[in-house]
Amino acid sequence: MFSAISAPEVVLGAALLSMFLTMNVAAGYLTVLLAHVMFSVSFVAITVRARVLTMDASVEEAARDLGAGPVATFRLVTLPLLLPAITAGGLIAFALSVDDFIITSFVSGSTQTFPLWIWGATRVGIPPQVNVMGTLIFAVGVLLAVGNVLLARRRTR
Repeated sequence: MFSAISAPEVVLGAALLSMFLTMNVAAGYLTVLLAHVMFSVSFVAITVRARVLTMDASVEEAARDLGAGPVATFRLVTLPLLLPAITAGGLIAFALSVDDFIITSFVSGSTQTFPLWIWGATRVGIPPQVNVMGTLIFAVGVLLAVGNVLLARRRTR
């Protein structure tokens, strides 16, 4: 998992392009989606793994002792305990995916993503849409962070 994080993006982008070409997958939206999932999974997995290692196993054991089955234990006990880590991993993956230019430029083909559009548009000047999208991305991130803090506070009371 750490090799995907520590590998330079140029190497990862070239490797993913090589893999897609070897598998005869046409570069486009699908390859961009698969590439973003591939490099984001390791960040999410490490975040969730850190939470799993710090979980108290006696809580799940108590649910099973009280008659909950494996599915009910996961749904009612384990998943709510993992939800903050899953949310954090999702936010990290979203931020990395929106910001990624190098890997996307390798695997996009003729598909134009937001970072690729900005790169092309800045050759003539920065269009106002860039500032609007930057503000929206920042505002959504702040709202999600504030919402997460409010939900965490509400749960502890």
